[in-house]
Amino acid sequence: MLQTRRELKANARTLLAGNWGTAIKLNIVPVIFQVLTGLIVSGAVASLGFYFVHFHPGIALSDFTFDFGDDYSTQQSFISGLITTYLLVGVDFALIDWLRTESAPTAPFKKAFQAFTGKYIIPVFVLFVIQWVLLFLWTLLLFIPGIIKSFSYSQTYYLYKDLQEADASGHIGYVDYVTLSRRLMDGHKLDLFILRLSFIGWDILGWLTCGIGFIWITPYKHMTYMNFYTSLVEGHDLVSEAEALH
Repeated sequence: MLQTRRELKANARTLLAGNWGTAIKLNIVPVIFQVLTGLIVSGAVASLGFYFVHFHPGIALSDFTFDFGDDYSTQQSFISGLITTYLLVGVDFALIDWLRTESAPTAPFKKAFQAFTGKYIIPVFVLFVIQWVLLFLWTLLLFIPGIIKSFSYSQTYYLYKDLQEADASGHIGYVDYVTLSRRLMDGHKLDLFILRLSFIGWDILGWLTCGIGFIWITPYKHMTYMNFYTSLVEGHDLVSEAEALH
């Protein structure tokens, strides 16, 4: 049975207590990437606003558009999404192990980059491409269905990790991990949406502190999200469910 939001967060705080140094080392690269990206975007918008207000006051910033072409925007979305995925997946894998063993990783910085190792680098890329294509196609229909499907596919990488460690990955196709995630998330997409929404106050605090707060907020959030996954799959025979797809 899926834990409540209160239980998921309480368990995350319990594991992090006394281990914040390890958690920060594990999450520091995604934190830096997140903050730098946010500052660059904010700085670009602020600079453009200053420029038009002082040098072209007759032109509204909202009337100014950037037309780099659909191909450019699509490529940027793909590349930025892939980089973010590689940075987060390794961290999330380490957090799943932390949750299950209740023992903090001994080499957190190394664990954070495990998605770039030979064990995961190609599978993560293939799984990302499959999801990206599916979400792109759903978004072409309407924006909202694309958002809904992103929650359906959200557990794909974690299922790959678990099934590979169960020596079942050789009998399961890459698309099966996405399908299994979709099935497991049936009836739980809203739970995950509300869980993520519940951190919006923390996110605001993070930006109000110029990103410094994310040093502690990001480990707390991701530990909670991985607790959601481990709670979601508890009691499931993932190998049988995956093989039953064929």
